[in-house]
Amino acid sequence: MKPAPVREIINRIATSLGELYSDQAEGKAVAELLMMNQLKTTRAGLYGIGGEINDPVALQNIQNCFLRLQQNEPIQYVLEKAWFCGLELKALKGVLIPRPETEELVDWVVEKHFDEQENIDFLDIGTGSGCIALGLKSRMPEAQVSGMDVSEEAIDLARENADHCGFDIHWLKQDLFADDFKFQSSRKLVVVSNPPYVLESESKGMASRVTSFEPHLALFVADSDPLLYYRRILELFSHTASFIYFEINPLVADSFFELAEKEQFRCITREDFCGRKRFVEFRSLTLT
Repeated sequence: MKPAPVREIINRIATSLGELYSDQAEGKAVAELLMMNQLKTTRAGLYGIGGEINDPVALQNIQNCFLRLQQNEPIQYVLEKAWFCGLELKALKGVLIPRPETEELVDWVVEKHFDEQENIDFLDIGTGSGCIALGLKSRMPEAQVSGMDVSEEAIDLARENADHCGFDIHWLKQDLFADDFKFQSSRKLVVVSNPPYVLESESKGMASRVTSFEPHLALFVADSDPLLYYRRILELFSHTASFIYFEINPLVADSFFELAEKEQFRCITREDFCGRKRFVEFRSLTLT
């Protein structure tokens, strides 16, 4: 990449990515994020810098990142950074990138339980990068928070993110489907989970940035059993959890009411910012 004014470099990257994504606004947003990271500045600072970038090392770094983005690699993996609930987290290939919708799940849980945080144990099942557990701890510091995942890589990343944020969270590597599964709580237990819920048949219409780079194990579930993870979590915690919150696939939202009745929970759904049924709350009929 040749020396050029900051705005020219941004426009060049934004135009290319806009064509790749079929979305010029997204292309520009990613270009700005890349440049803010490389130049260690804010968006406002980015456009106030002016002048050319002449540093060959900086230009090469920008070029290397740009080439990866042109291969449809997500910006979070390129920068090894993701943002969630106002926190800057480390992102690595092999671990799911946090989504804006999941921030809404955290907002809902905080809204419902903020005033009783001193009496609650939160368990985030399928924690991945740790984003839900970290989001809850950042907003409810008096609560006890645990994060669980079957992936050693995910637990290591979640622990690193917690250390970076300065949060005391208990991390557990455990298989949800293991016969010897155990979790004990000394206070009121609230389970939160964003399990794999994208139907395998939906993958055909998804961007290659997702299907080619993000872990399928954390994303997809067989069309023949879309409630696999939800059913297992309800079975395990039907007698110990006062509340269970899920992020769900809107395509199967109505199926949760029957599932709740079977496990003696009251069920309500909540829409995301796009108006889709994206979240569900299970409230125990015996423990609350």
